[in-house]
Amino acid sequence: MRFLEILLAEYRAIFSNKIVVVVIIVGSMVYGILYPMPYLNDNVLSQKLLIVDEDKSTLSRELVFLVGASPQITLFEEVDSLYKAQTIIENFQAQGILFIPKGFESSAYMGVGSIVSYMGNASYFLIYGAIIEGIHSAIDELAHKISSQANPDALSLDVISYEPIALFNPSLGYINYALAAVLVFILHQTLIGGSAILGAYQNRISVNLKIPKDLYTNTDVPYFLRCNISSLILARVLAFSSIYCVWFLFYFGVLFVLFGVNIHASASDFWCFALMFIFCCAMCGIFLGVCLKDESLPTQIVFISSMPLVFIMGFIWPSELLPAFLRNLSYFIPAYHGIKGFINLNQMGASFSDIAPHFLALLTIFFVCFIGSYFVLKTKHRAILI
Repeated sequence: MRFLEILLAEYRAIFSNKIVVVVIIVGSMVYGILYPMPYLNDNVLSQKLLIVDEDKSTLSRELVFLVGASPQITLFEEVDSLYKAQTIIENFQAQGILFIPKGFESSAYMGVGSIVSYMGNASYFLIYGAIIEGIHSAIDELAHKISSQANPDALSLDVISYEPIALFNPSLGYINYALAAVLVFILHQTLIGGSAILGAYQNRISVNLKIPKDLYTNTDVPYFLRCNISSLILARVLAFSSIYCVWFLFYFGVLFVLFGVNIHASASDFWCFALMFIFCCAMCGIFLGVCLKDESLPTQIVFISSMPLVFIMGFIWPSELLPAFLRNLSYFIPAYHGIKGFINLNQMGASFSDIAPHFLALLTIFFVCFIGSYFVLKTKHRAILI
């Protein structure tokens, strides 16, 4: 068979297999659109705050007013004890507590120093950060006012000020923090799963076949048994890769823009790295598929592995803090290099030379899986031909 004939046969095999279509078409579409939806409003504002004011002074009321004026906070209720506030927090009716101790005003004007406690639900880091930011701004404003009243001739506190700059995530939200990596991971999982399902399906239908060597070129023999093995592997890589080039255009060209994910990479750098990533994922899926004899297994493997893989990819938890054996394992996973490369290119504005190690790692994984797939298929073909 000529290479073009094998390629067309691969497209027919892909789109005639319902399970493959569900994974690579329906799965990629549904996950890509639905997953980001809950995180569109990732700028946390107006978090409900409880007030426990034991001082009941003019200064404490002024602090409460300044806190309520911040955009991050909405004053929910004033209660008379921390116990009542804790009960409300545990029932998820409010997200934080501002506790002003007795003697707050007198200590502040005497210059002794007064500690104000503010607590937020740290189970949600965006909520906690918003509460801390709002209260911190109010306390800074009040401290500046007290200092100015105590010594009007003193230099302004603004002479030395601070300006927080959020590198690579200007919105301080989930979208640029993790969504960019998760969308790449979705493409990784569906591509590997889809290409593996096709290989496992063909293994199953050919497991009991015995074909005389003089008849293996007969058109009644499945195409994947009567074509050159190298051509078959390359045609399958090309077929799946062409489909996923369309998905990359949709994800990076439409979804990233729609959801406000930063894009800084040049088109040439992006596609050079993206094509290598796509080829590598397709090749890994092919290698997994030729090693399995049931098309239900790839889906189970991808499903079970998804959650552990997410936690060793380096965007939920820093790779440097993972155990050494997990870090070493991640180097063999295309998603690790793909996520690192795309985040560096798009979110951090890196050049292609900066991500060259990840490109070379993907290239190495590709060749290892190609060689493995070739020898596995060669062994299977020898067992079928009699």
